[in-house]
Amino acid sequence: MRFRRRHRRNTANRSEARRNARKKIWEDPTIIEEMFNDAGWRRYQEAEDHSAPSKKMAQHIESEIDRDERRALRREIRLRRTNRTMQVGIAAALLLFISFQLWQQSQRVAQPDALHYAQQDSARVAVPRWVSIYNDSDQIDTVHLPDQSTVHLFAQSSLRYRNDFAVAARDIYLEGKGFFDVAKDTKRPFSVYAGATKTTALGTSFTIDTRREKQHTAVELHTGKIVVASTADIPAFENVFLDRKGASLLLDANMQIVQPEREQKEKPARLAETAAPTTTGSQLYMENIPLPDVFATLEEAYQTDIHIQDEHIRTIQYTGIIDPEKETLADVLTVICLINDLHYDTHEDGSFHIYFRKR
Repeated sequence: MRFRRRHRRNTANRSEARRNARKKIWEDPTIIEEMFNDAGWRRYQEAEDHSAPSKKMAQHIESEIDRDERRALRREIRLRRTNRTMQVGIAAALLLFISFQLWQQSQRVAQPDALHYAQQDSARVAVPRWVSIYNDSDQIDTVHLPDQSTVHLFAQSSLRYRNDFAVAARDIYLEGKGFFDVAKDTKRPFSVYAGATKTTALGTSFTIDTRREKQHTAVELHTGKIVVASTADIPAFENVFLDRKGASLLLDANMQIVQPEREQKEKPARLAETAAPTTTGSQLYMENIPLPDVFATLEEAYQTDIHIQDEHIRTIQYTGIIDPEKETLADVLTVICLINDLHYDTHEDGSFHIYFRKR
């Protein structure tokens, strides 16, 4: 039996069609019986034309094959759609699961992160602001600190400190020369860092000078008590305790002690008898010297007139160390006036006039 070819099938499709036809006949033999029943077979035998009914059989088989192919194609399409739907569903479920997990994680860290950022903001608010003051004038600048202490900052000198001192300490950083009048606070030591030294006091007055030839650091006590320490990793000197009015400490560029405070036993007998200044090198040592005698000595050293404008000033005595070669007369008089609550004016002829400070 020979079937006509269909243009849309290739050789592989024809082979597949034959297999499907044999399978169809094998599964349903009645197809043959319907086409070749006994009556039909007898007619076939009696007929002169013995041509087989191949056309009808071929059409039937082909229609069955087409129907099977269409069913298979529909099943395949449904299967693909089902697989695609399942894949989309699985992807959507996975995406939803991941989103839920990320949301849960964000909820868990939201509060700690908020606290962290709040702490950072609080830390930023709590960061101290540093105040820097530089005196580039020829006059002394008076600086009032947050604890009510006062610093008289000399020319070409600078200060740096926190706008609000710490709870446990009051720290000042000095370059140049400054006179410190410290407010008493037993719970918070007052410390000045200058020239690789740290000078600490509770309530007192003292002067620190790092301007001397830019190679020396001088500390002089006026009232109270102070401790001078080295700030180097390996201390250049042991702590020095100054507790006597006028006591001083002079350090060189290597932080070696050049001139320690003078002990009482080292004072010459003449000083106690005459109460006159003594000289060592260029330095004038004075202890309990009446101010008129002090000013007379300064007039001779600086070749400048100094006039006392109030008689009560003559009863005041001064203790300290003066170096006319390294200190200006204005600086010396400033320290003397600050210690004794005095002030001075400079006249056109260059002379100085000393007064009691008006309250």
